[in-house]
Amino acid sequence: MRIISGEKRGAKLLAPKGSNTRPTRDRVKESLFNILLNHEFSNSFRHKVVIDAFAGSGALGLEALSRGAAHAIFIENDITAIKTLKKNIGNLGYQQRSKIIKTDASKTMISSTEEAGLIIMDPPYHSNLALPCIEQLEKGGWIGKETILTLEHSSSREPDHLPWLDCIKTQKYGVSSIFFFKRK
Repeated sequence: MRIISGEKRGAKLLAPKGSNTRPTRDRVKESLFNILLNHEFSNSFRHKVVIDAFAGSGALGLEALSRGAAHAIFIENDITAIKTLKKNIGNLGYQQRSKIIKTDASKTMISSTEEAGLIIMDPPYHSNLALPCIEQLEKGGWIGKETILTLEHSSSREPDHLPWLDCIKTQKYGVSSIFFFKRK
């Protein structure tokens, strides 16, 4: 794993040991950020807060920081993943622009001081944790009219989503798909 582009391009990232996390493949990560930067989402995260829910190694939130996000909030509850995430943040020098919240992303209740530009969710497939996570982030004030939510999900079925969200784009990558949502 590595940072694909931006100020830390090519920097290696550590992956947590064990099978509790499923790192996003570099090809999928690169495609996700190409879509976010080159289409109608081009202002979704630069100079804004990014939330990386179910963060694992933090690869997606760290990629956003490298590409110009102002600050990243990483939500993760696995101790091994958090240790790896802390090392990745330190190795990249992003301690001042990062915050780790050690909790289950589907149960977190963190209040915002500003709306997030981008919320990245990569929960375990078939876990049904995305909807509770979205509901909690909405209650906390993180989801505004311009916030883009991305969900990496199994391609075998479309994920459930809340009636106040529109699925505005879907991109398939073999067994994985990325769904892009925005408030109606």
